[in-house]
Amino acid sequence: MEVPPIDSHLGMLTYMSGGSPINGRLREKLSDFIVDEVLLGKRASRAFLGIDKFEGGGASYLVVMKRVRMDSFEMISKLSKKLGRRVGYAGMKDARSISFQFISVQGSLRELPEMEGLSLRYAGRGEMIYLGMNDGNHFTVVIRGADTIELPKIFPNFFSYQRFGVKRPYNHEIGKAILLRDIEGASSMISEQGYEVSAARSLKQLSEMIGSELIRFYVHSYQSYIFNLILSRRIELGIGPRHGDFVLRPNGEIALYPERGSLLLPLVGGLTEARGWLAEELASILREEGVSKEMFIFRELPEVSALGDFRKAFCEVEPKIVEREGFIVLSFFLESGAYATSYLREIIKPRDPIAQGFI
Repeated sequence: MEVPPIDSHLGMLTYMSGGSPINGRLREKLSDFIVDEVLLGKRASRAFLGIDKFEGGGASYLVVMKRVRMDSFEMISKLSKKLGRRVGYAGMKDARSISFQFISVQGSLRELPEMEGLSLRYAGRGEMIYLGMNDGNHFTVVIRGADTIELPKIFPNFFSYQRFGVKRPYNHEIGKAILLRDIEGASSMISEQGYEVSAARSLKQLSEMIGSELIRFYVHSYQSYIFNLILSRRIELGIGPRHGDFVLRPNGEIALYPERGSLLLPLVGGLTEARGWLAEELASILREEGVSKEMFIFRELPEVSALGDFRKAFCEVEPKIVEREGFIVLSFFLESGAYATSYLREIIKPRDPIAQGFI
């Protein structure tokens, strides 16, 4: 089945399940998409309401924020500046949603600031929260305009639309320009996103203007795009075990086929190694892209280097469904790093992801 043009731009070249596209629409109302983070077994919405608290000690204040129509990266940056302190968080949340999320604040915290689109509540004391620390997220999603839907129990773990941005220049395109050391091209695209970086002539100068964390985000976005391409090719090849597979064993160890476990695919970086089918496909993709894994090492700015990692190729899900006249309510939990819109894409197969509320 042919995918929409935007999916092709983002490396999502196929679907895993059969079936035809349906006319389901997301986010016609703000309350149609609710994200509830789970950290150490506690749901953020319950902590926000004062039902659950973290009773242990720790050097950081734990805070729950209810965020409405606000980009995670922008919000964390503004909050950190307002507090004058480092703010820790476990993951990015969809901007077009009502999101409940845990954050940590180092040092003393006399009062919680007021910010438009943001409500904050104390949740106790604990350790600093870092990326990927959360258990995952619980989603409540309303699909309108669909009479019936089929719910797969497994789906491709694509990096979804939110990772790359709403329109061009996409974040991964900027990441590729940075990888190619095309600072002029990268700066031009970053300027289109609203940053003043036209004077940057080197990666270090660019970092001084927008910060190394944002540069790292662009590089990681390009990693995500390459991952999507690899995952698309693996689906087309078939999902059965193959020579060259890396798997995550039940005990948390990474092993090679014929060991059994959850299939892993690489987030390519400077130290990525591959064999079998994966070596062939990865070499082909990098060649087509005109890049090499060594380019992910930035000696001129080491803190933005990407050495490589792994990510699950597929996610399992146990959705609950309530059908109403004119709409369907889905409730499901996804582990940390998985995108609800990747699961919903597999269900709806949108002809126009923007018009149907995926972005």
